[in-house]
Amino acid sequence: MLSILLKLKEAGKSFIRESHIQITSWPFIRDFVDLKRWMALVVFSLIPCTIAAILNNGLLSVIYKSHDMPLLKSYLSHRDSFGALCSFVLQEHLLLKIIFEGLIIFLPILIICYIVGGFWEVLFATVRKKEVSEGFFVTGLLIALILPSTIPYWMVVVGVSLGIIISKELFGGTGYNIYNPALVCRCILYFAYPSFMTGDVWVGTNPQVIQQNIREIKKENHEFDIMSTESPLVTLANNKITRLQVDAIGMLWDNKVSLGPLLQAKLYNYDKNLRLGSLSPHELQQFVTSPKGLALAPDQYSAAMDLAKLQFSHGVLSNSNLFFGSQIGSLGETSKIAIIIGALILLTTGVASIHTMLAVAVGALLTSYTFYAFSHLGPLGGAFNPAIYALPPYKHFLIGSLLFGLVFMATEPVTSPYATSAKWLYGIIIGFLTIIIRLINPAYPEGVMLAILFGNTLSPLLDHAAITLYRRRSRVR
Repeated sequence: MLSILLKLKEAGKSFIRESHIQITSWPFIRDFVDLKRWMALVVFSLIPCTIAAILNNGLLSVIYKSHDMPLLKSYLSHRDSFGALCSFVLQEHLLLKIIFEGLIIFLPILIICYIVGGFWEVLFATVRKKEVSEGFFVTGLLIALILPSTIPYWMVVVGVSLGIIISKELFGGTGYNIYNPALVCRCILYFAYPSFMTGDVWVGTNPQVIQQNIREIKKENHEFDIMSTESPLVTLANNKITRLQVDAIGMLWDNKVSLGPLLQAKLYNYDKNLRLGSLSPHELQQFVTSPKGLALAPDQYSAAMDLAKLQFSHGVLSNSNLFFGSQIGSLGETSKIAIIIGALILLTTGVASIHTMLAVAVGALLTSYTFYAFSHLGPLGGAFNPAIYALPPYKHFLIGSLLFGLVFMATEPVTSPYATSAKWLYGIIIGFLTIIIRLINPAYPEGVMLAILFGNTLSPLLDHAAITLYRRRSRVR
């Protein structure tokens, strides 16, 4: 027991101050920055995402747990704009309450990740008679940021334990792991407990309480039917909605839709007295869901409405809201501005590879643009192609965890290639697979996790091929 406490003391001390211990085993970093400094820089780069997670989830918890009708109405009238949302928080004096709620949500998950992860790190270090690795400082924070706020705590214990043991400790510990431990943790939880990882209510810590509150609010006041408790990524999990149907809904906010003439002809056949620009929301819904109109299944109209909001950047799914992170999702993935700040820190300090980041972005953009171009081909200009294919390519970086995975997961140096050419191929494969999984597999709307894990599998092979090619060229020269 004493040796374990001494190892923990040395790990904490050397994490903050320079260590005088000269290591003789892997992993080595070929720089004046040692492994502890490297870990500290990654943790520092994750601070913006942590702050955004606390503020965003605290705000959503305060709002959706509240039975204050005036507060709810004020929130709904301000949430379509990030600037208006900030003024709403200040006007209602909610900042301290939001921070408190956010800490209640985030801190228990983070503490569990650190306690469980630290336990396994110390246990395996003691058995191997090595110093405690600081890897769990980064892994624990990453795991906390990629989980939903409503996940039960015992699942966090199971996920962290299996993720660290299977992906890292069985291979020899930090520096020997083939797969990213945080992603393995999420992967295990996703396939073992899918209903807890893909639910449509990721608010607070108890989804049943939030669902009950929403039902009571809707019962008392029907105008709150527009309250959304779904992640924006859920809108991509439906390939039955066509471009024509989404463009019809988009006419509520934008009269310059690409299929406007065809929609007008369809509406004329449906009712000669109606015009697209003057339809009420109820008339539009009747037209879109009527067999004589656009024949969308009535139970699909809500999903089509969300997809149209995402397509036309309207309301809570506007580009500004998605960029600043005022929506539902995993704790740390929602705020893109926070992720970009973290990326700049990693690139400025030289911790992460810009080649990998750019390669993932290029792979995702090229693949999504291919789908976008394909969506405009076919009969009547692709009017009956799935609407999710027509999503503008840049939108894929505003929803889900693509940007978070690009910055913090794909660039993890142990599981990504070392050679520059291998990094480019590695990143392009990840970006390609992410979009393919998102758009072609409606049962699994997010592909970043599986794409990066597949890239981790190929990483040694890509490095081997790049080094072999380099040696051949050297011999030729």
